[in-house]
Amino acid sequence: MISNYFKLTCLTFIVVLVVVFAHLVAGKGQIVTINHALVNDVLHFTYGLEEWLDTSQQPCENFYDFVCARSANSSQAQLDKRHQQEQLKFDQFLQADDNTDQLMDAELKLKYFYQSCQNARSAEHLKSSLMYRLAGGWPAIDIENAGTVRKRRNMTWLQVLGVFHEAGVPYFFKTKIELISNRRVVQIQPDDSMRFSLRKFEQMAGEVMQSYDVEAGRARLIALEVLSFERASRDLMKLTTDTAREKKDKDKVQEYSYEDFKSSAFGPQLQLDWDTYFRKVMGKPLKPSDLVFVGDVPKLKEYFGLLQNTSITRFLNWLWIDYLMDKTVEDCQQLSQNYFAPLYQHIVERSALNKVQMAQMYNELGQVYEQLLLHTPWIDEITQEFSRLFLGRIMHLTLNGDAKLDDDHDCLSITSRNFYRNLEKAQRFLALKSKQQSFGDGKKYSSTPTTRSRVTQSSEEFMKIFLITNGLLKPNQNLSTPLNYLLVGEHFSEIMIGGGSLPTPGAWRSMDSEPQFAKFDKCLTRQQQQRNRQLQLQKQPILANQTRNFNLNDLILKTLAQQQTWQAYDHWLRRESFLSAHLDSLLQAGRLKMSMRKLYFVVSTLVDCQRHPQPTRHPVAPIATVSRGKRTSSGAIAVTTHSEKDNYHHQAVDVVLE
Repeated sequence: MISNYFKLTCLTFIVVLVVVFAHLVAGKGQIVTINHALVNDVLHFTYGLEEWLDTSQQPCENFYDFVCARSANSSQAQLDKRHQQEQLKFDQFLQADDNTDQLMDAELKLKYFYQSCQNARSAEHLKSSLMYRLAGGWPAIDIENAGTVRKRRNMTWLQVLGVFHEAGVPYFFKTKIELISNRRVVQIQPDDSMRFSLRKFEQMAGEVMQSYDVEAGRARLIALEVLSFERASRDLMKLTTDTAREKKDKDKVQEYSYEDFKSSAFGPQLQLDWDTYFRKVMGKPLKPSDLVFVGDVPKLKEYFGLLQNTSITRFLNWLWIDYLMDKTVEDCQQLSQNYFAPLYQHIVERSALNKVQMAQMYNELGQVYEQLLLHTPWIDEITQEFSRLFLGRIMHLTLNGDAKLDDDHDCLSITSRNFYRNLEKAQRFLALKSKQQSFGDGKKYSSTPTTRSRVTQSSEEFMKIFLITNGLLKPNQNLSTPLNYLLVGEHFSEIMIGGGSLPTPGAWRSMDSEPQFAKFDKCLTRQQQQRNRQLQLQKQPILANQTRNFNLNDLILKTLAQQQTWQAYDHWLRRESFLSAHLDSLLQAGRLKMSMRKLYFVVSTLVDCQRHPQPTRHPVAPIATVSRGKRTSSGAIAVTTHSEKDNYHHQAVDVVLE
């Protein structure tokens, strides 16, 4: 008994020694521990990758179709999945109770807006809002307040519309005001938008009144009145002109001075107080010499006639029911996205990031940029300055967020106490921004963008890449190393090297690069000639008058970006050699027979074809393959034929040529 126990103990000890020795050898004298969370992250991502690939294609024969064919034919599926992932990421942001101290002020305002939409939306909250009081209340829920009833009786429909229009909620007609040559120009155009079908409107009208505890018998009577008004307004929206003269009047935009407009059929005949309306919408009335342009006059007259013949009680019941229809608890996320679009996108972009590891990757790419490209003749000094600023800007956005969003939303006060107050503040905020864009801010900008302005613009464009990567990641999966190299590394490098959104291809190149550019051009021509000879020997047809269907500057830019990212990624693989080998063995056992190096070319190409979807692939000639990590002493790119071992490598570069 003791002998058997001793043998078992010795055997266990020997096994442990063998395992430890293997780890010591692999780790060069240090015990290596496997990051199982990282391994699971890569494996889960790879398992989901198969749904995007066309596995009926052979990657070494048709790499582009293997990677991109399914994406090109399932754009709606991509959008749906991306939208689901965005909703999930936003939900995670909202549900994180411990992140308040880490949020920017603007992000906190968005969170308060959503919380108020969920929890502070009773009838009493509605009655305490400014827009409710100014518009005369909602008769369906406010019949006992004598002051509100008395105020309502003295109001006109134009005064009520003025309250809603000032808050950025246009009904029946839209008013656009511009300042041209120190004179205000007003455009008035009928609004024909319909959000719901008539059947849906009828259903939702009942649901709205039920949610605000309108008594059942009273709700039925109001529903009949409101539905009658809705039908009449829809009939006018669908109004068509019969005679040629009516069609001409419809298409014609009539011009008035403000004085003439008030004395026209839109003024005294209908007893409309336009001075009060424009004072409400603009803050002050128009001058008699200001211009008013009215479009589709016949329809606008019909609208005004309908409103003139409708009691203020019925009109207010219809108006509030229609206004509240798409502002239920279920609509809170969509409302957050609509009224805080830049903030919403900012949150979705950054919510799936491992911020520290992303910053480390950017830093690695910056170091490779300095080693590989900075001292070559390829990139001019202005673009080098852009690259430095762009790297710093992206690292700041990743770690700290966009401080400009705080500045933009500084004047917006949002709390979690009242949804309807928050809603009208958000609506008024967007309306004010629209007015400022119409009037302009008086600043003069150069037609040529500065380096810093290009950095800001390019940074905003780059961050949108995470909306694509969210759709490729699994739910609850964050973008961390090494997946960040695969999904966003090349796109980052391409913007960093190329100087952002430049109108002229190759504007990032230095004049000193012309000799290298000419060598590269000759090399491609020579490869094309070699390919044609091979086709002749194989008795395959050669297309006549073949021309390049790509810009050579763009090809070089993409190739340099690929070199930069690959070298940084290869450094990581070498640092984590034991982990990389472990992942390779696991990936090789899967259906796709992947490796960490093959995965790089597949995933980076998949992201590229989702950024620039192409329904069909055209043959490219000539085909060039760029050797990773090889660069001549003069800075010229080393080009080889298809004799390299890694076919994924070659085919990926083929895709770049498209």
